[in-house]
Amino acid sequence: MIHPAVAIITRTKDRTVLLRRAIESVLSQTFQDWIMVIVNDGGVRVPVDELVEAQQDRFRGRSRVIHNETSLGMEAASNIGLKGSESRYVVIHDDDDSWHPMFLERCIGFLGTNAYPRIAGVITHTHRVLERIKHDRVIVEGKEPFNTWCKSVTIYRMAAGNIFPPISFMYERRVLEQIGHYREDLPVLGDWEFNLRFMRRYDIFLIPEVLAFYHHRLDATSGVFSNSVIGANDKHLIYDTLLRNELLREDLDNNRIGIGYLTNISKSFELLYGQLSSITDVMDRLRRIQWLKRLLKKGLR
Repeated sequence: MIHPAVAIITRTKDRTVLLRRAIESVLSQTFQDWIMVIVNDGGVRVPVDELVEAQQDRFRGRSRVIHNETSLGMEAASNIGLKGSESRYVVIHDDDDSWHPMFLERCIGFLGTNAYPRIAGVITHTHRVLERIKHDRVIVEGKEPFNTWCKSVTIYRMAAGNIFPPISFMYERRVLEQIGHYREDLPVLGDWEFNLRFMRRYDIFLIPEVLAFYHHRLDATSGVFSNSVIGANDKHLIYDTLLRNELLREDLDNNRIGIGYLTNISKSFELLYGQLSSITDVMDRLRRIQWLKRLLKKGLR
């Protein structure tokens, strides 16, 4: 049996207006050898089925819908979608994010000709899209660079914190056999923890083009339309600490300097850099004030 080149896993729950856009994002790709697996994580079934059915002429058999009776969480939904599909490559396309039409073509174009055995994944640059929902319509209020400063994906930088969203990351399915699937005990930061395990064995190539869009609804801090980064900010802070401590304890218990040390040291340097940047800003303002004072004194003479 011939399997599609890439499985696109979409997690959703009661967000029809966003899922509609995600489906259009996939159907509009220039590369067409894919299957879209939509995991409805405990949401109402009928709207999801109706959306997919309405696009059957365009899907041409390249879709599958999996309904969870109850919500099992983001990472469990990812794993269900992965285990319910077969392909060479995989990518997580959440229901609230989107792609440039060339995303799949550019990523598979690289991975399909990749000559470096240690490289098993690829990301593209990402823009953050700021939006709000009004009367069942998505209103885009602006876009801004998310990680266009990034020139390469290093273990050290990843240890400080996640530098790319799932929507921008495609990787080889075979990796899952080596590092395992997503941790279902993590309600947030499951993608970062997975990326850390990924990079302990493999490398990730960067295509320096903005082909992925990470959508944030800043006015939705709770409810079905909230983004996990915005709506679950407190949870992110708690699990960030828990994960770093867990990884460091593993290093201490095994008498080694490993990823646990790295996640804590790199975070400390990142915080220090932020504090130094604040001090530099204050010093710059003081220098400007001194310059203005000298200018005023000259003007009064």
